[in-house]
Amino acid sequence: MKEAQKAKDTANKRLHEAGQTYGELLAQTVPLRVEIAELKDAVETSKAKLKSIEDRCVTQEVKLGEVEGALNAKTEAFDLLQADFSKLRAETDEALAELASQAERFKKIEQELVDDAVSTFADGFTEALAQAVCANPRIDVFCCGPLNHIVDGKVVPLEIPED
Repeated sequence: MKEAQKAKDTANKRLHEAGQTYGELLAQTVPLRVEIAELKDAVETSKAKLKSIEDRCVTQEVKLGEVEGALNAKTEAFDLLQADFSKLRAETDEALAELASQAERFKKIEQELVDDAVSTFADGFTEALAQAVCANPRIDVFCCGPLNHIVDGKVVPLEIPED
């Protein structure tokens, strides 16, 4: 019986130690379960935040796509405008060259007309002098010329200002 009592005491002691260990483990389990619950809540919050971030990313990607499309359209429009500008610039350069050519021809024709008018005037003046001599043979027309004028009753050369 002593041995049975000893075995019973040893068993009770072990049972008590096991109960103590169980109590300690139970005391450790409660905070761990609380921590697990908090972590689960944090996971759910993180999932919600992640979903929100993913939604914003999708929205931003859509907006980015729209902006890229608009940029491409504007770039194409700019390229077309630039091509039109280049074409207009070439046409303007051609028109300016043509105007310069016409101005040069105009100056040449103007000079020819002035020369022709001077020649016609000089020829007409010479013809008028010849007619005056024919009508009045005793007139002295030696000092008369198209570039002279009368000052104080005398024929004197015109003073032509130099340009």
